[in-house]
Amino acid sequence: MNLVAYLSIFAGAVLEGELVYISAIQAAQAGYVDLYGAIAAFFLGTFCTDWFYFLTGRKQGRRYLERNEKLQLKAARIDHLLARHGTLLLLSYRFIYGFRIVLPLLFGASKLSSRRFLLFSLLSTSIWVTVYGCVGYYFTNWLLEQLKSGRVLVIVLSFAAILVFIYWYFGKKEVQEKS
Repeated sequence: MNLVAYLSIFAGAVLEGELVYISAIQAAQAGYVDLYGAIAAFFLGTFCTDWFYFLTGRKQGRRYLERNEKLQLKAARIDHLLARHGTLLLLSYRFIYGFRIVLPLLFGASKLSSRRFLLFSLLSTSIWVTVYGCVGYYFTNWLLEQLKSGRVLVIVLSFAAILVFIYWYFGKKEVQEKS
């Protein structure tokens, strides 16, 4: 296949993340690249990125934390979370949007062993890339069929209703916790 396309997916995983992955899945959907090749290239880029930030946190993290009191509190919280829910946090960090840089940096600055991070980075990234890629690939088929059939309004309203419910449910829960 096209080596440049896979190198682009790899580089996109390093530089941007989810948007590039969605584009790669769309390229696979259109037949420009192989789905499994796109998943593999994105996996490698994501894995290398996680390790770059983990090793940066390991080498520079503690020194940087010593100069920044706000981050010291966050790092202490991560250490506490790793002690209490380490396995869950290490398995789910890829699924927490917006933390793809911060958590590996904090993991590196924490007392987490490199071996444990390696194991969970491989596992978490494998699960995330496979689930996200396959769901995106097959959901795209369904969504395109819905768009072609003119059922866009039903999809938009359903999505809006789900968002309103989630906002209401978690907002209500937050108010109850504060009381």
